[in-house]
Amino acid sequence: MSDQLREMARPSLFPDEGTLYLNGLERPVTIRRDPFGVPRIEAETLDDLWFAQGVVTAGERLFQVELALRTATGRLAEVFGERIFEDDRFIRTIGLHRAAARHLLAWTDEDHHIHGRFRAGLRAWIDTAPALPVEYTLLDLTPDVPDDPLPYAAAFAYLAWSLSSNWESEVLRAELDEQLGRDAAELLMPRAPSAHGQGSNDWAVAGSLTASGEPLLANDPHLLVSQPGPWLELHLAAPGYEARGVALPFSPGIILGATPHHAWGATNVTGDVQDLFEETVNDEGTAARYRDRWEPLVLHEERIAVRGEPEPRTVTVRETRHGPILTHGTAGVLRTTYWPLDRPYALRWTGHESALRPSLPLDVARARDVEEFRSAVLQIGCPGQNFVYADVDGTIAYQCTGWYPLREAGDGTRPVPGWTGEHEWLGWIPLDELPNEVNPDRGFVATANHDIQPRGYPYLIAKDFHLPFRNRRIEELLERRDDHDVSSMRAIQMDTISRTALETVSLLLRVETRSDEQAAAVKQLGEWDGDLRADSEEAALFNVWCAAIARRVLEPRIGEGLFTAYHSWRETFQGSVLPRLLREPDGWIDDDLLRAALDEAIERTDGVTWGELHRLVIAHPLASIPGLEPMFTAADVPFGGDEQTVAQGGFDGSLGFRPAVIPSWRVVWDLGGLERSLGVVPTGVSGNPASAHWNDQLELYVGGGAKPYGFAPPPTAPPTLTLVPS
Repeated sequence: MSDQLREMARPSLFPDEGTLYLNGLERPVTIRRDPFGVPRIEAETLDDLWFAQGVVTAGERLFQVELALRTATGRLAEVFGERIFEDDRFIRTIGLHRAAARHLLAWTDEDHHIHGRFRAGLRAWIDTAPALPVEYTLLDLTPDVPDDPLPYAAAFAYLAWSLSSNWESEVLRAELDEQLGRDAAELLMPRAPSAHGQGSNDWAVAGSLTASGEPLLANDPHLLVSQPGPWLELHLAAPGYEARGVALPFSPGIILGATPHHAWGATNVTGDVQDLFEETVNDEGTAARYRDRWEPLVLHEERIAVRGEPEPRTVTVRETRHGPILTHGTAGVLRTTYWPLDRPYALRWTGHESALRPSLPLDVARARDVEEFRSAVLQIGCPGQNFVYADVDGTIAYQCTGWYPLREAGDGTRPVPGWTGEHEWLGWIPLDELPNEVNPDRGFVATANHDIQPRGYPYLIAKDFHLPFRNRRIEELLERRDDHDVSSMRAIQMDTISRTALETVSLLLRVETRSDEQAAAVKQLGEWDGDLRADSEEAALFNVWCAAIARRVLEPRIGEGLFTAYHSWRETFQGSVLPRLLREPDGWIDDDLLRAALDEAIERTDGVTWGELHRLVIAHPLASIPGLEPMFTAADVPFGGDEQTVAQGGFDGSLGFRPAVIPSWRVVWDLGGLERSLGVVPTGVSGNPASAHWNDQLELYVGGGAKPYGFAPPPTAPPTLTLVPS
């Protein structure tokens, strides 16, 4: 069956040599590929470069482009039917398409022009392709990739949404307040951990700490597991622009990468850019109270088409001065579930007002020095990012970006009354006062979604950040030597030592054992080095023991539903709450509970390694259809790490141990010789399962390898595809 389906997919493969005649080109464009199929696109004009990028993107990732646009505009149920309706309803409620209409007003003439050329390239391939990608055949679809820029602006808004926080933690705190009281809720949701999901690592090292005497820069963005991956590797060159790195599938340019002059990387700030306002709505559901008056609600009638149903479903979205009223909360990382909210929470979100613009990659690449680079990235309103920078002149730098609200009252950790007018947003933290560093004395800058607010910082970016352990481990490894090179940078990226695990184990070992099996397990963990590598039996025992403790401690107190929502944020409990409870049990934990949980862990992990429990499955959306799983599964391999290791392997604690968030790209740039730079993605360039480049980087990725990322043309001429004006 799989072989037959791959043969069906083969006619739609994008060519890697020959000539393509295309309407819309001005001059010929050449496309050459490295052994892993990464395209090097060379054009004589920028207009043709963006057009050709659109052609290549459609040729390799057309179905992914369409899914990105449908996801962002709440139109997935048109393709997948009833089972995806709740996702569409939620996206229509938060209103990414409505936000996109506002964002388009901020697009410059350059934004519209370059994105128009990119869209023209997408459509040129659709008009020229000898066959459509196999997904269209299997789903009986025709491509719906419009020329209208609004769905693409909505895709930028969806990217901002996926990297924004902290409305979910506000809902959880409110639920825990109600069930357990404020003190217990504070214990379970302390102010350090952040929402589950998507982080990253980045750092830049000055020449004083490198073997070459020139800077190095490393980046590995942590995003949800997906196939094809979220990035398309590219090398783009035209007069006035050259960059190599990764691109988004719905917009032109290199979003993260390097030029011959400088390199940059980014991590998510995890700033608090979302607030919930509990509204007072009148009995008719038509107005919300604000101070001494009733203000009419804005009503949006959303018609959602569902495959197999004769008429669209109508959803009415209500909106107050603070934003749309949410009807459902969400839980889960790998699989989102929805549960009804019993209070009218209106969402205020920075992303309703700002998102990335298409010209940002150009401005970043055209920067001639660190100050121009900082000016370019400070244009970003949402999602806020921690950028690191290094250039061939020896400069390294860090810049926090984004719009963060100045609140009249409150700290953004819980829902606030919407009717009093006492918790309004008054503006944004001044951009020139966001945290930043240039050439610090310690010789490096590094971020890992931790609290980046300096001591005494006069503003509040957030209370909820990821725990600091990844960043501390990175800094520890950077400080160990003064002769770093590309190999040492890659070794840091692959590090699976968990300082959190070592701390927690030291506390768990205090348990008084009652059986030989328990004693042996405790002895085994006592000799463990805290390395969550895939072949570690101790890592499996430790994680299953912690999960069993969490369920026994929490489920009787908060119920199965709330426990599932809470424990999907596993970092909160295992990284912060559990160590505190082990130090100060205060009625939450005793030795009987620890022994019972240990017995469960012993039974479940006898001879089992962490990689056997923690298998990385990378699958295309169509892999969920019976019979298609073998063809559309790109990876099913043992995987190390967790959310607290530098080598990210975070998982949804409510769904076992399957990795949910991984490094979506690993790269190390050597500014002393870019030809020594190395990078890798989890699977490959192509979204076509018949392609040799569907998952040809998997072995490198899992094994800690990488491929060359230099700028020079290959020493031997590879096959060349030429795009020619029709």
